[in-house]
Amino acid sequence: MSTTTRSRRAKALAAACALSLLAVACGDDDDTEAASGDETTTTAAEGEPAGGEFDEYCAATAELDDQDGPPTIEQMENIKEVRPEAIAEEVDFVADAIIGADGDFGKAFSDPAVEEKIGVIEEWEGENCPGGDGEQAVNPEFAEYCERVAELDEQDGPPTTEQLEGIRAVAPDEIAEEIGVVADAFAAADGDMGKAFSDPAVEEAFGPIEEFEAENCGGGDEDEGEDEGEDEVATEPLEGAEVIPVTGVDFGFEGVPAEVPPGPVSFEFTNGGESAHEMAMFKLGEGVDLDELLSRDEEPSEEEALEVGGTFAAPGDGGAYLNVDDLAPGTYAVVCFIPGPEGKAHHELGMKTTFTVG
Repeated sequence: MSTTTRSRRAKALAAACALSLLAVACGDDDDTEAASGDETTTTAAEGEPAGGEFDEYCAATAELDDQDGPPTIEQMENIKEVRPEAIAEEVDFVADAIIGADGDFGKAFSDPAVEEKIGVIEEWEGENCPGGDGEQAVNPEFAEYCERVAELDEQDGPPTTEQLEGIRAVAPDEIAEEIGVVADAFAAADGDMGKAFSDPAVEEAFGPIEEFEAENCGGGDEDEGEDEGEDEVATEPLEGAEVIPVTGVDFGFEGVPAEVPPGPVSFEFTNGGESAHEMAMFKLGEGVDLDELLSRDEEPSEEEALEVGGTFAAPGDGGAYLNVDDLAPGTYAVVCFIPGPEGKAHHELGMKTTFTVG
């Protein structure tokens, strides 16, 4: 089971890890050259280098997207001049239709052929232009920083010292201080992401870094905030539920009984350790072995491990609840996926257990 199957809070931690330089605990030695030695930088379009062959066309279409009024004849003629060969026919057709309609979009778009050509153009732009599929374009000024952050986001293991220093070297002035705080905290924590994350200074540094990256590194969109609150930790048990106190320690779960009654259950989670811990719960399929599942690189199917929920607590905190409306009979696993010392997930250090529901 890879670390992408985990509670929402753990996913949030992993995202923060990569996007905010916390990837000091999340990279791989094999990626060192890609992150620190390659001078090619990428934009939000996958595989398209900054300063690439389509930049002029993409910039011209982005200008049209940003303006309120119809395109001018000069703009249409310019787009025809810089259009890629792959969509030359479609661009010329649409541009000529708009020019011929003299700014009357209704007239131009009443032609079914224009709609058809636009579909081809939009598909191409979605694959090749920064900001495709509604994403915000990468700011060219910070393309190298954004590329290195994106590479760390995509890799599974911990980054090397070279990768970390490479990001420090290209950190924008606006967030250089915050990046230094985060990087230094994780270096001092010896790769224990949970321990570093519990540092209030790291939490404080996250804000400016995430805000900067959302504005400059692509991927941001108007709907980004719709899911805010999804990772909120429950602070009250379910009414009428069986309450089971569980304590997370470095590294294990204390208080998880061998058998739990079916029905509504609230697991009250307290962190008694020195690192941040989560309590991610899965219902295991019949005959599935937890250790074998956790040793896999690929994701399990829902028949093998169905996510039930999760909760999170910083060191010394309590009163976090994992609430289950109706715990059905079966075998369940409780796991902490947060990376710890030397990049090992806490479950690799023993923070995992199972229980049955009769």
